[in-house]
Amino acid sequence: MAEFNRHEMYMLLNQTKPLWLSHVDLSGMDLRGINLRGATLIRANLSNAHLEGVDLREANLGGANLKGAILIGADLRKASLRGTQLQGTDLREANLAESDLFEADLSNANLLAANLGGADLTSANLSNANLLNTNIPDYRILRAKSLSGAIMPDGSKSE
Repeated sequence: MAEFNRHEMYMLLNQTKPLWLSHVDLSGMDLRGINLRGATLIRANLSNAHLEGVDLREANLGGANLKGAILIGADLRKASLRGTQLQGTDLREANLAESDLFEADLSNANLLAANLGGADLTSANLSNANLLNTNIPDYRILRAKSLSGAIMPDGSKSE
């Protein structure tokens, strides 16, 4: 994984978009409000990063590590999150419409009031995830690999 100092990161994030940031270590960084639309972040390390309000529309985050990241209100419409590690991630009020979450690990993630319209949750791990007040239809939720202990959109708890 590549590592950057603050100046290098500032220069990198202000380059012509879309950005290619595959395998980059951005763990723990404060990236609030950054425009990463269409960025390629395959297998990037964004664990514990502060990404509140970030524009990640149409970004490719396949296999990325976002464990413990804060993505409150982030825009992830049409993002590819295949196989992404999202354990314990805060996705409250995030827009994940039409995103690809195939085989993503969302265990213990907080998706309170997130927009999941049209999202693909096939084989995703939703164990102990909070789906309260999300707009995902049941038939899409049931495609998940695990729902054990998840709080469903209507407030009921999955067995």
